[in-house]
Amino acid sequence: MRPFLSHLPASLALAFAALLAACGGGSNHGGGFFPPPSAPAAAAPTAVKTVSNRADLISDGDALIEIVLPQGASATGIKVDLNGGTDVTSQFAVRADGRMLGVVSGLKPGTNTVAATGGNGKGAKLVITNHDRGGPVFAGVQVEPWICATADGKAINLAVEGTNLSDSVTTRVNGLGADPSDDKCNAPTKFFYYYQPKAKQGTACTYTTTGADPCFVEYQAGARPADADIADFTNDRGQVAKRLLRLELGTMGRGMYSILAYFDPAQPWAPWSPQKAWNGKLFWKFGASASGNRFQQAPAMSPAGGSVFDANALAAGFMVANAQLTNHNDNNNELLAAENMMMVKEHIIDTYGEIRYTMSDGGSGGSMMQTVIASVMPGLLQGLQTGVSYPDAVSTWIETRDCGLLGRYYQTSNGSALADSARAAINGHPTTYCQTWINSFINPQDPTRAANCGAGFPASLVYVPGSRPNGVRCSIHDMMIAIFGTVTDIDGSVKPKLPYDNTGVQYGLKALQDGAISAEQFVQLNESVGAYTSDMAWTGGDAAAPTIPAPRFRALPDLLPQIYRSGLHSNARNLAKVPIIDLRPERGADIHMTWRSYEARARLDAANGHHANHVMRGSNTVTGAALTAQSFKMMDRWLSAMENDASDAPLEAKVISNKPSDVKDGCFTTSGATEADLAAELALTDPACPLRPTLSPRRVAGGPTAEDVYQCQLKPLVPTSPDYGGIVFSGGQLARLAAAFPSGVCDWSKPGVGQTPEWQFTNFNAGPSGVPIGPEPGSVAF
Repeated sequence: MRPFLSHLPASLALAFAALLAACGGGSNHGGGFFPPPSAPAAAAPTAVKTVSNRADLISDGDALIEIVLPQGASATGIKVDLNGGTDVTSQFAVRADGRMLGVVSGLKPGTNTVAATGGNGKGAKLVITNHDRGGPVFAGVQVEPWICATADGKAINLAVEGTNLSDSVTTRVNGLGADPSDDKCNAPTKFFYYYQPKAKQGTACTYTTTGADPCFVEYQAGARPADADIADFTNDRGQVAKRLLRLELGTMGRGMYSILAYFDPAQPWAPWSPQKAWNGKLFWKFGASASGNRFQQAPAMSPAGGSVFDANALAAGFMVANAQLTNHNDNNNELLAAENMMMVKEHIIDTYGEIRYTMSDGGSGGSMMQTVIASVMPGLLQGLQTGVSYPDAVSTWIETRDCGLLGRYYQTSNGSALADSARAAINGHPTTYCQTWINSFINPQDPTRAANCGAGFPASLVYVPGSRPNGVRCSIHDMMIAIFGTVTDIDGSVKPKLPYDNTGVQYGLKALQDGAISAEQFVQLNESVGAYTSDMAWTGGDAAAPTIPAPRFRALPDLLPQIYRSGLHSNARNLAKVPIIDLRPERGADIHMTWRSYEARARLDAANGHHANHVMRGSNTVTGAALTAQSFKMMDRWLSAMENDASDAPLEAKVISNKPSDVKDGCFTTSGATEADLAAELALTDPACPLRPTLSPRRVAGGPTAEDVYQCQLKPLVPTSPDYGGIVFSGGQLARLAAAFPSGVCDWSKPGVGQTPEWQFTNFNAGPSGVPIGPEPGSVAF
C-alpha cells in the first residue's frame, strides 16, 4: 500500500508534510493520525544543597543532599550524577515534606561534584569536599602518638616517630568487638539494644542499664521483646511509642562516639522519615576535667563523664549523644572537639534525619567545651547549660598558673612569713582555693608526667629535659600545638608556644592598696614570684635560696591574635547567638568559683552591651536533680519559642525576645534537689543567696573581670602613679621594683597584645597560622 501523501499533488504534499512535522506527526505512535503531545521537559533544578553539613566540610564519604526545584515543579525527568560518571538518581525522591532528598555515598577524598539536570539540559551543580572519617577537617595536624583502641585491649609496640624510642603499651578496649582497620582508628560500628519492661512503667526506676533499679534491660536485635512486654511512653510531641532504645557506638576523628535513640528494629527509619518516638531534637553531653590523653577509648558512660542515659532528655524523646573528644578529660583541645561534634552531627543527620535544635549540658571542663564550640563554629549548638562554669580553658590556666607561682613563693622565707590573711588578699580568695588549683591542675601542665598521656603510657617514652629531649611531651598544652604552634627553646627542644605571659603583672597590687600587705612585702612578692617555663620549671629557683629578681615569662606575640580570632578564647559576639543557662552552685574552697560566671558576663557586656542571653541559677554546694530538670525544661521552652519565630530578626535578637518570662536569674539556699526547694527562689542579690563572688590573683593585680588579657601592654613604672594609692617606696625598694619590671608594668586600661573581638572560622590543617574558611559554598547553575 502506498503512503497516504503519495496520493496528493507534490506542492500540497510538501505543505501537508510541514504541517505534520509542526504538530509532531510522522511518528509511529498509535491511536490515530495525530499522536498525543509528548510530556513536558522536567523543570531545571535551581540548586543543589548539602543538608547534613557545609559542602566544604563533609566527611566519611556520604551526605544528605537536597535537589531544589522550582515551586510546584515535578521531579520527573531529573537526573543526578556524581563526578560526571555515576548516576545517583535512584537515591533521590520527593519525600513526604515535598523536598527532593537523597543520601549520596561513595564520595572520593577531596573534591566531588554533584550535578542535577532537568530534561532541558539545564540544572545546578555543587562542589563537595569530602574528608576522611578519621579526620582532620579543620582542627589541624593530629597529635602523635595516638593509640587506637582494640577489641581486647592488647599489648602493642609503640614507637615514637622520628626517634629510636619504643616500648610496649596496652591499648584500651573499644567495645566494638573488632580491631581498627587503619591508623585513623576506624572500626566497624556496633549497636546495643535496650528496652524498658512493662513492669517498670510508671515506677521510680533510674534511667540507666546498671545499678539497683535500672529502667532499661539489654536485648539482642534478633530477639525483640513482644509489644505486650515493653513499656509505653509519650514524647513531648504527644507521640506514643514503645520504650525501645538503640545505642550506636562508633569511631570518628580517631575518637569514639555514642548515640542513644529511641529505635524500634521492627520499624523502618530513613533520614527523611524518622521513627515517631524521636522528637527531632538532640541533647549533647559534655564531660569535665582536662588531660593530655593519647589513647582512643569509648566515651564516658558515668553521669560525671556525660552519660547518654540522661533522664530529662529521654523522658522528652530527645536523641542523646556524646563523644570521647568532647569529654574534656580525654581531650583538652576544644577546637578539635568542635570538629568532632560537627562530624558526628553530620553522621546523625545522614542516618537519622534533620535536627530541630541541639541542646547541651556539662560542668567545669564540660562548660568550656560548650562555650568554645559555640564560639568556634556557630550553629553547632543552639542552647547551652553550663555548670560550675568557665568561659574557656585557655584563659582559665591564667589563674591556675598564677596560683602555682604564688604557692611556690609562699614556700620561701619571705613568702612563708606572710599571714594567711595577707596571702588571701594577694590570691583574691581564701588560700585553700589556690591550693586546690595547685593540687588538681599544675601537674596536668607538666610535660614530663607520663600519667598526663593516660594511665599506662610508658614512662620510657616521655620527655625528660636534657636526657630525653625527643620524648613525648604529655602536658595539656602540648595537645594544642595545631593551634599554638611550636618554638625551638634555648635548650634546643621543640616546645609549644604558650600565651601565659606575666611580664609587668604587679601581683598583690590591690592588697597593697587595701593595706593588707606592706610596701616591702609587695616588693618582695614581685621580685620573687617569677614564672613557669614551657617545662613548668619555676624561674624563682630554690625556695631556700630564691633567684632575685626571678624572671617573668614573655609570650610570643604572633600566637595571641590566633587565640582570640579562632574562638579558642570564647567569642562573646558568637555567644550572643545562643541562650545560656549557667547553673552556679557555691562550692566553697574549690576551683569552681562564682566569679567565673561574672567573668562570662563581663565579656558579653563588653561585646554586645548586655548579657540578656545569660541566665544564672545559683544554689548551695551542688546542683540538685530538681534544679537540673527545671533548667532542662526552661532551655527546651526557650529554644522551642525561637524555633517558632518566623520573623526576619537577627538570631541575637530572637534569643532575647523569645526568652520565657520565668527564665531569669535566681538563687536557692539549698542544692535544689526537690520541687519543694525550688519554691523558695531568691534573687541573686539577696543576702541569703549562697553565691560569694571572689577575685583571682590577676584581678588583684589590676586585671579586668573578663580575665581576657594574656599579654598586657606595658607602661613605665612610676612610683607616684595612682596605682599605689599614695604609698611611698624607699629608694632601695624602687630600685628592686625597677629590676623586677625592667620593661614596665601592665597598663590595664588598654586591650591586651593581639586582643581582638573579631572571629574567623579558621582551618588549621596547613599549620598554626590558620587559613580563614570563608563563607559556605553554594551551587552553580548551568
